[in-house]
Amino acid sequence: MSGEATSLVDLPSPILLDIFSRLPPTTLLYVKSVCKTFQELTLESEFSNLLHSTSPAGIIINQFVDTTEDNTLKFLKFVDNTEDQGTCSYCHDPNVDLDLQLYFPVSPFELVRSVHGFVCFNYFLDYVDTIYILNPRTREYILLPEAEGSREWPNDVTYGFGFNPVTFEYKVVRIYQEEIFDDDTSYYKSEGQVYTIGKGHWRSAGHVMFSFMPYGVNLYVKIHWLVYDANGNELICSFNLENELFESFPTAPVYTEERYRNLRSLGVFGRSLCVCDNYADTHFEVWVMKDYGVSSSWVKEIVINISPECNNWLGNEMIYLLKVLEDGEVLFLWRDWRDDFLFLHHPVKNISEKLDVCGGNILACIHVSSSFSLKSFEAEVVNIF
Repeated sequence: MSGEATSLVDLPSPILLDIFSRLPPTTLLYVKSVCKTFQELTLESEFSNLLHSTSPAGIIINQFVDTTEDNTLKFLKFVDNTEDQGTCSYCHDPNVDLDLQLYFPVSPFELVRSVHGFVCFNYFLDYVDTIYILNPRTREYILLPEAEGSREWPNDVTYGFGFNPVTFEYKVVRIYQEEIFDDDTSYYKSEGQVYTIGKGHWRSAGHVMFSFMPYGVNLYVKIHWLVYDANGNELICSFNLENELFESFPTAPVYTEERYRNLRSLGVFGRSLCVCDNYADTHFEVWVMKDYGVSSSWVKEIVINISPECNNWLGNEMIYLLKVLEDGEVLFLWRDWRDDFLFLHHPVKNISEKLDVCGGNILACIHVSSSFSLKSFEAEVVNIF
């Protein structure tokens, strides 16, 4: 046996990564500062892959019924099943649903994003919007303090939720949009507000002259939104979670004729930004930005024809891209604000199929279950539901 001393640094990388995956985020921040080896192992590329491999990536559904008699919110989890001759299917087990009406206000929540098992929800009532962060697996949640800026019409609010792997911080970004009237015209002045989980307060991140569309998407340590400038031109605006700066760049090509803003959505296609465009009456298309931030790199990746004989249920409503599967199929959410549904499309076979797993009024995003405890953030008051 060798007489040389060994240390944690001498362990193989896979073992170290497995150890790191079991630590809370605040502890990982200190681990990262020990040495260069640990720093490299905890960078986003490897660490994120590890997080996503410990639990299957499924879909978390925010479903609610809004009537005078009933108003409920449930989590519905769907898990990929690849055991059936290599094909992927989605199934729903009602036994794991969480009926949050038992624990939270009756009015419906709005799903913002799921990151590393933490789910961000926005609850809106009487011009006041409230943010919850919860972990469905540990049944823990925290309530963020109220931010400045009333949501009273015509002002509006949209959110983003992301993770900074450099500092191991989870951040909620609130975009408070105030409509400014100037003679016969109006435009939006938007302020970025940031809440770092564990810090206990909101901070201003500056202003941008954009009107933001809902549902920011995460890519490259940034949150991205479709936005419109004072002249009504569509752009993509990003917020860097590390330096907390805004940046804008050109969106995907758009039709020259008059279009409706609510028929284009932003998503992530693999490791690239994409824009889903359902403006045309004859087809639905997905544009992919092959080189990040380069306007000339937009490519029309998917075209789904719409006709009375084929896919006639796709027209004239908003469509969101949720996930690109390993076999090339793409999972979408179709929304008409009354009876929403998920559907799969296979670009090579040019086949689209509705999924009979959930209906009604729903929002959805990718969710990876995690046992990370919110109690790791010492400045937060953690509740159990």
